[in-house]
Amino acid sequence: MRLPALTIAVFAAVAPCQQGQQSQDAAAVTQPGRTLARPLELFLGTREVRERTLLILLDATPAVQAAGFADALATALEEQSAMLARTKLGLGVVGHRGTVALAPSSDHAAVLAEVRARLQQPSGEIQNVYASLREAAAALAGGAGERELLLVTFDNGDAEDDVEQTLTALRRAKVKLIALTNEAYVADSYWAARPHHQAPKGTTLTGGDGPVIDLPWGWLFQVATANEITPAAVGPYALSRLAAETGGRVHLYAAPNQTGHVCAIYSACLFCSGDHLPRDEAYWEQRVARLTPPTIARREMLVKLGRDVYFRALLHAWKRAADEGLVRSEPSVRLQGATATVDRQRFANPFDLSGVAFDRHQKQAERAAAAAGEIGTWLENELQRLGADRGLARQEAGAHLTRLFLQLARINLISFAAWCRDVAPGLMAGETALAPPEVAQGPADQRAVGIGITNLCLCHGVRPFYEVELPGGPALRQELEKLDVLASAFLARYGHTQYAYALHRAGIARFHLTYPGIAGAQPRVRPKSDADTNPTTTPRFTRPDRGGSSASPGGASGPTTGGR
Repeated sequence: MRLPALTIAVFAAVAPCQQGQQSQDAAAVTQPGRTLARPLELFLGTREVRERTLLILLDATPAVQAAGFADALATALEEQSAMLARTKLGLGVVGHRGTVALAPSSDHAAVLAEVRARLQQPSGEIQNVYASLREAAAALAGGAGERELLLVTFDNGDAEDDVEQTLTALRRAKVKLIALTNEAYVADSYWAARPHHQAPKGTTLTGGDGPVIDLPWGWLFQVATANEITPAAVGPYALSRLAAETGGRVHLYAAPNQTGHVCAIYSACLFCSGDHLPRDEAYWEQRVARLTPPTIARREMLVKLGRDVYFRALLHAWKRAADEGLVRSEPSVRLQGATATVDRQRFANPFDLSGVAFDRHQKQAERAAAAAGEIGTWLENELQRLGADRGLARQEAGAHLTRLFLQLARINLISFAAWCRDVAPGLMAGETALAPPEVAQGPADQRAVGIGITNLCLCHGVRPFYEVELPGGPALRQELEKLDVLASAFLARYGHTQYAYALHRAGIARFHLTYPGIAGAQPRVRPKSDADTNPTTTPRFTRPDRGGSSASPGGASGPTTGGR
């Protein structure tokens, strides 16, 4: 399934930081534009002929091949030929023994020819680009003049081994890192939800724009995990850190054909044909930049998180929500006093939708709805007590978004309880005639065996749902009105940011019966999202098609233009 291109303010170009400076954030190091031409122009180009040693480190994957990197390099070499007279250019290949395939030399044509040859047989395996970065840095250490390394990886920036060791190697060799990579997702929990998927020895599949997953994920009755499909407008954390700390930069790439917009990616929209840009979704530069994570070391970020009042409140609500089965995830970080440490990812007990015991489901839903309301009220009161701007802006936004998801979970639970009480028994008896998705979907001679869900997205906000017939009656209407008030206040402050996008990708749940061999027309969470659930059928180290790599053909492209 293709994800649409979005619209975002282009980050203003900033002067690269000096090596060792740690005041930057991911937005500051991210360069404008989503083409191959600009990063190659900046990497190869110079205003004067001077001694330089450059190395391209190529991660030869199908996505890089499809982007036409070899042709773009040929064009850039021709355009910059006059200024490259004293530039030595080499090629490293991720996964190649020793990494360096061609030592830096004046034979630029040989580098181009080798790039073309390597991209003739791209590999979809997960590779350790950080080990290759260290080897490439060592090879550049004795190079003449300025030393820069262009890492081209559209897929493997999330396979970390030792980021700080890699940074030390780059600093020791006095090498500036330029990264041409994919756009990350906000607090990406994709790999955390699939811990069985194997990675190369010594690496951890991380993903995401920040050092840790700092949002609850796997909310009840949500077909998609919002933070896994929310473009972050920056690259993966590790690459942003390495570029910032070596005076480099990060370039994101989006294929030219990634245009247009689809209102509801993994759900349905009742209010339009799905081809518009939702209100508050075009990213604004200043707002987005405030919510991107720092490029400091992970251990330093954990210190900040442990002391942040908003994150501490979020973690408390996250843990309670997990205990009540409102989310599939336990918190990714645990607190001991004022200290935060990364916790091994654990899964919470999910809300049980198996079978058609509607009385049991109704009682469970009513208890869970009460718990969601209690936790949400606690978090709301805590945020009001803390006030605004008392800590990290990103964590404050995350806490407010969590409050909204708690209210949405309460709405869906109230609706589910009413569906189990008022709708499902009639469907089982064949007495109720309702429009899809409630209508029976199985053959007449089969009995329903379970319950399925679909989502109606919030791209148009909450208020239009006042006119939609949903199980729950006045009690549900009251909770919808509360969500509308909360969402309106949230969007007034966080509209046109990645957090508003995440809210839009959540949905009001609708329920239907499922039958043997017929699951109903449920949107897929991601292409191959269930194909890797059995470790015995997952090829070792092979990267699945997440259906959302901004650099991959047909994948999601993060927002690229507009803003204020």
